[in-house]
Amino acid sequence: MIGVVHSGVTVSNLEKSVPFYRDVLELELIKEEPVRATRGEKLGVPGAVIKIAVFAIPNSDATLELIQYLEPESPNTYGEPVNSLGQVHIAFRVADIEAKITHMKKYDVTFVSENYEVITDGPLAGWKWIYFKDPDGVNMELIEESQL
Repeated sequence: MIGVVHSGVTVSNLEKSVPFYRDVLELELIKEEPVRATRGEKLGVPGAVIKIAVFAIPNSDATLELIQYLEPESPNTYGEPVNSLGQVHIAFRVADIEAKITHMKKYDVTFVSENYEVITDGPLAGWKWIYFKDPDGVNMELIEESQL
């Protein structure tokens, strides 16, 4: 492996998710692909019809890809606890976690806990982190890399 190209998240509705990732998380929307019905077998979902939105991640060459499956209907819903098998999360680096939390609360973002945690020992001592959910309940994290 030599790097990360992109991460992908399946969402229920791009019209709901795009404003969240663009306005709340302040990622740059760089592309919205038209509806496609040609990738199903390659995605392992025969007959899939999808729409995609791609976001730039600041200070990174990697992107974030949101995929909405128009067909077939999803076999599940989000909201599983983070200890469920297969659960993942995306951690975003921020310069000021308190300012970012304040900004996100204006949009009624759901945070998993009331306050962020500060790591007190080890090589990450001083780092601050907090989990939150996207509109579908996908696990996300903010991290401020600071030193004690």
